[in-house]
Amino acid sequence: MKKLIFTLLFTLTVSGVYSQEIYFLTGKNYTTYQLRYQGAETVNQLDKKGSGSSYEIGLALPIKVQRLAFDNNLDYIVGLNLNQFNASAGKQNNHYSWDTEYIGITNALKFSFVQTDHVDISVKGGFTTSTLLTGNQKINNSKFDLHNQKDFNGIIMSPLLGLQAKCNLSEYGYLSLGYNYSRSFSLTNTTEKKVSFLNHQILFGISFELY
Repeated sequence: MKKLIFTLLFTLTVSGVYSQEIYFLTGKNYTTYQLRYQGAETVNQLDKKGSGSSYEIGLALPIKVQRLAFDNNLDYIVGLNLNQFNASAGKQNNHYSWDTEYIGITNALKFSFVQTDHVDISVKGGFTTSTLLTGNQKINNSKFDLHNQKDFNGIIMSPLLGLQAKCNLSEYGYLSLGYNYSRSFSLTNTTEKKVSFLNHQILFGISFELY
């Protein structure tokens, strides 16, 4: 993971001349926790939902495909992101909450199916690979460090699908509004207890073309 982050930061620093666009995204995650034990979803009447913040910086690199009707309507996306996947649940005297931050790398393809002089609408598909940065669980007044929990640690893979609308801010700048849906699973957790994040993400962004 550290090697991937270093590679992305190096690319952002020295490879701008090869990129079409640099972007910055921020928004909200609306997350539901799914808990499984021995392959079956646990029966729990508590609703494990919450919200957190999302931040991403990255590059959109054009892919030339001659068969497509328009120029530069297929992009490869690579981004460094920080996501909070939080949740809470409780009944009367019993309250549970999880506060987590994951740092990761997103790799995706974006296809623009509507392109005009002022508006660009696209679909996106890919995956995010991330790892736990900080995490805590609270049960009533007791607090626990999630770094000791294997189901929250290790390498987390999150396939995603998204939709984005972008409009002109200036000749080389754009504003965007997007939605992503993702569902995570662990690549390294070998225990019988599994935690997945089902996440709806709303993102606002600004991007600039680079030459």
